[in-house]
Amino acid sequence: MIYSFNVHIIFQMHSLTAVLLAVISLSASCYGKIYTKCALAKELKCVYGFEQSSLGDWVCLVQHESSFNTAAVGQNKGSKDYGLFQINDYYWCSSAGKGINYCNINCDKLKDNDIADDVKCAKRVYSRHRFYAWNGWKDNCQGKDLSSYISGCNLSCY
Repeated sequence: MIYSFNVHIIFQMHSLTAVLLAVISLSASCYGKIYTKCALAKELKCVYGFEQSSLGDWVCLVQHESSFNTAAVGQNKGSKDYGLFQINDYYWCSSAGKGINYCNINCDKLKDNDIADDVKCAKRVYSRHRFYAWNGWKDNCQGKDLSSYISGCNLSCY
């Protein structure tokens, strides 16, 4: 009788562990990803075709806008910024049906760990305003030596 009781408890503990691991796994994918400087630089270059000469600017921008967190949401006066690049919901994405939505995307899509749509929108913002659309870049990156943001990174795409 004691043996079957112990087996039952062990089975329940294993089941609970499996459920907790599943919840943690789902939570991680729902709440985004935290990049390192080098991982972000390499992905921007190798997956999304960013020029190596601009990577310091982009990595600096992301550090100061979202702290490399794809799920970041920043509050402004009357608007919010979403995701890795902190895309603003007044102009660039739609939140609760409001906003001009130049990127034609729901802001919540900018908070997941798939940054393809974030990159597409950030490139659109950049094409209109360069880096001047981002206060994090203007205040922390503009006119500075940004080589430290990618130094020591393996940026080989092979």
